[in-house]
Parts: sequence; C-alpha cells; structure tokens
Amino acid sequence: MCHNNIMCKKILLIQLLFVFSCAPSLHTKSSESPAIPKEAYYHYVLGYEAELLGKWENALHNYSEALKIDPSSPYLRTQISYVLLRTGKIPDAIAMTEETVKANPDYVPALMLLGELYNSQKNTDKAIRFFEKALKLDATQAGAYLFLGILYAEERRYPDAKEILESFLKTDPDNVMGMYYLGLINMDLKDYDKAAEYFSKVTEISPNFDAAYLNLGVISELKGDLKQAEKHYKKSVELNPHNTLAQERLTQIYLKDKTVDKAIEQLRSMSIQEPANLDIHRRLGFLYIESKQYDRAIEEFSIVLRAKPADVQIRYYLAVALEEADRYKEAAEELKRVIAVDPKNIGAFLHLGFIYSKEGQHTNAVKMYEEILSFEKGKPEVYVYLGVSYMQLKDYKKAEGIFLEGLGLFPNDAELNFNMAVIHEKTGRFEEMVKYLKRTVEINPEHADALNYLGYSYADKGINLEEALSLVQNALKLKPDDGYIIDSLGWVYFKMGRHEDAVKTLQKAMGIVNNDPVIYEHLGDVYISQGLNKDALDAWENALKFHEKEEGLKQRVEEKIKNLKLKIKN
Repeated sequence: MCHNNIMCKKILLIQLLFVFSCAPSLHTKSSESPAIPKEAYYHYVLGYEAELLGKWENALHNYSEALKIDPSSPYLRTQISYVLLRTGKIPDAIAMTEETVKANPDYVPALMLLGELYNSQKNTDKAIRFFEKALKLDATQAGAYLFLGILYAEERRYPDAKEILESFLKTDPDNVMGMYYLGLINMDLKDYDKAAEYFSKVTEISPNFDAAYLNLGVISELKGDLKQAEKHYKKSVELNPHNTLAQERLTQIYLKDKTVDKAIEQLRSMSIQEPANLDIHRRLGFLYIESKQYDRAIEEFSIVLRAKPADVQIRYYLAVALEEADRYKEAAEELKRVIAVDPKNIGAFLHLGFIYSKEGQHTNAVKMYEEILSFEKGKPEVYVYLGVSYMQLKDYKKAEGIFLEGLGLFPNDAELNFNMAVIHEKTGRFEEMVKYLKRTVEINPEHADALNYLGYSYADKGINLEEALSLVQNALKLKPDDGYIIDSLGWVYFKMGRHEDAVKTLQKAMGIVNNDPVIYEHLGDVYISQGLNKDALDAWENALKFHEKEEGLKQRVEEKIKNLKLKIKN
C-alpha cells in the first residue's frame, strides 16, 4: 500500500513525464526501401536530403513534386504526412494519412503514423485501434507494442497493458523500453517489488538509463529506505545532471532525513543549472533561515524580490532574516513595506513590535500590538506581547488590564497566566502571584519558567523550601542548561543551609550567564555567610557592573558593600 498520497501523485506525474518526455523516441517512421519511379526519384532524393537537414518546406515541396509523378504511392504520401507532422500541421497530416489508409488499408507505416497522430490529439480510442491493426498485420512493430502498452495503461487497462508488453519481451527479451514501461505499470499497480525488478533489469542492459534509476529511487523512498533512495537518485543525476526530478527527490529525502545542509547543497546545484528559477531561490532562502544562515537567506530572498518586487510573502521572510541577522533598521523598513501592501498582516506587525522592543522603543511596540488588536482579537499571544511592553514601560496598571482582558477571552492560556503572576510579583502581591503561577503549571505542567519562578519565590521568602527545591529541579530537567534556573537552584541550596552546594551551583550558573547581576549578588551573599569577605566583595562589585539589568539592585548591593567594608575596618 502507498501510505503517502502526495508521493503517489508525484509518482504518477513522474511516470507520465518519462513516458512522453524522457524515454527514447517511439517514432516509427518506415525504413522500407521506397519503390519510387525513376521520373520521381530526383525530387524524392532532394526531399529526403532536405528532411535530414530540417528544411521542412523544401522537403514538402520536393516530396509533393514526386507525388505528382506517382500520386498513388503510399510511401510518398506517408513521407509528406511526417513532414506535415514535424511542421505542426497536424490536421493536414491526419487528413492525408487517412486518405492513404483508405486507399491502402494494410499499409503498416501509415497505420502507425495515424496512431501517433491520434495519440498526439488525445484521441486514445482511435490511436489504439490503428496500433492494434498495425500489430496484427506486422507482429515485428516494436513501436506498436510500446504505444499500446502506454495507451492501455492510460485507460487503466492494466491487464491488457501487461499482456501486450510481456508478449513483446518474448519476441525481444532485451528491449529496455518494454521493461521500463512494465516497471511503470507495476508502479501504478503498487507492485513495487515487481516494478523494481524490471527497472533493475533495465539498468543491467542499459547502465546509462537515468530514468530507471530515478524510479528505483522512488520505490526505495516509498519503502522508507532513504539511504538506498539517495544512492539511486545520485546515480540518476550523475548520468543526467539535468534530471530535475531526481534532483528534486534528492532534496526532499534530505529534508525528510533532516540533513538540511545536504538539501541546501542540492538546491544550490540546481540553482547553478537554473539561475532564473525563482522557486529554487525561494526554497534556499527558507532552508538558510532554518539553518540560521541568515545572510545567505537574505541573498536568496533578494534575488526573488528583484524579479518579483510585489511578492509580499518573500518580503516578509526577508524582513525576518534581516531581524535575525540583527539588521533591525533594514528589517523594519521591509516590514513597513509589507504592511503598506497588506495592512492586516499580523506577522509583520508582530515582528515590527519585536524589533521596537529589542531596540528599547517600547512605546512604538505598544502601538504595533494595539494595531493588531484593532482588527484581530483572536490571538492570545498579542495580549501577552502588549502587556509585556507595558511592563517594560513600568505601566503595571495598564499591563494588568491587558492581561485581564486576554484572560477573559483565553482563561486557559499559560503565558497570560504566567505574565499575570509576574505583574503581581512586581506590585508586591505575593499570594496572588502564587495563585497565577500554580494556575500556569496546572495548565502546562512543563512550563519551566513558571516552575522556576514559583520555586525561586518560595526560596527568596525562606518558605516551603522542600517544595521550592522540587519545583526548581523539575524546571531544570526541562531546561538543563539554563543559567537562571541553575541560579535559582543555588539560591534554594543557600536558603536550606547547603552552602557548599550553593557555591558550586552558583559558580556553574555564572559560567553560563556571566553578565547577570543577581547571580553575582547571590554568590556574594553565600560567600559572606561563609566568612569569605574578599570573595563576597569581588562578587558584589561585579554585580554593580551590570546593575542596570535589575531594578533596585544597585542600591541594595551598594548597601551590602558599605556594611562589609565597615565590618572589615572595625
């Protein structure tokens, strides 16, 4: 069974493309020795030479002159029909070939040509009828077998398709096209083992048949063997560097296998071959963002926008890449262009708000989030960002109002509950803070920040220390390398009287976050409790270097330093 519907559809597309595009030609022009009268032979030779040179009008003129001399010649009439076909005069070619068949009903070359002509017009029933008649008259017509196999399969007459092609292989056991089409038919029937058997035989007889390797790759991919699929696709591309289907499948399996670097390499190779293919540049841009290669993402998206400046989606992702590359001014300009074209593009407003927040422009960030709420109130994260921006402006009353409004719409949103807890902590309402933190953990038991916040808050007050330890340890399991949570654990140890554990833990936290004033303050507090006055002084002085990151810390730590120096002096 094929469990991947998208893949199955792609297989059918691959099959169709290779039947009519990549496979060797099924053109069945007659190779019989023409019985041309001497009087007409001169014009026939000129027409034949012109046809070989692709001079179709000269060929048509000379064949027509020869036909005037021998008007009943089915050979000349068929030659003219082929030239008409090559010059795109399909109705004329059909009309002449039908006249030829009417006068010569058993003339196989004309029957074969008429089958091809009707096939080109998607008149499958008539095409089948003429190929069947040609094959009945001449069982050596390889083209008739192959065309019939393809057309039967198109009509879902799979038993007939298999029977005709298997009969053909009995007469010509090494015919790679017969094997190839049988492989395709078995793929349609989802008999992948049988299909692989035929494609493998094709590669044994014709090692340069890149389409067979492509289909072997598809079968391996469907079976979940990505390594084998990669091997087959690479072989297909090696044989035919312009086999875009094989290149595309290679890209897709690299993405499935989460080897983004290989997918990028493959798309870059495709981009070199097709520099004007904007879809490749677009996809490269997305992959570069995923792999955090933002400068390259910017290059790829810029290529797309030079050709399609109105592409809002790509302009938005260009802005995202610029933002990630810390090119905030350029990112903001691109986001403003997006908003000018799409005034309700939530993503653009959000990212513009993020940029303003990063640059400390919290008033502008507020404007962005309020603009979103003017047309979209269904996203809880907007209330979170807006409330946090008001917190940055120290407008706690406004922030609380925003969070309350959000919770009225989304009472079970963990982030809204968490930030409501933060507001209560900042405004000195401990019990209310605890209530919202517990509600956050109830909604999301793996909310590491809420677990840590609650555990640290208990420790800071010197209460519920065993519970505090458990909360912080659970947070650390979720974020084992988070320096701030490690700091909380050290502070819990200190409050529990486990001073050695506290020192080791706080030093570990400082090794991860070496510019946080609170960690230095905590370390100083632990040192002073152990009588390590010099170490405590050094830690507190380091805390003052970063005091602007923590409101109220400067005054608090300066007082500790002052008291310690007085103690040392006395």
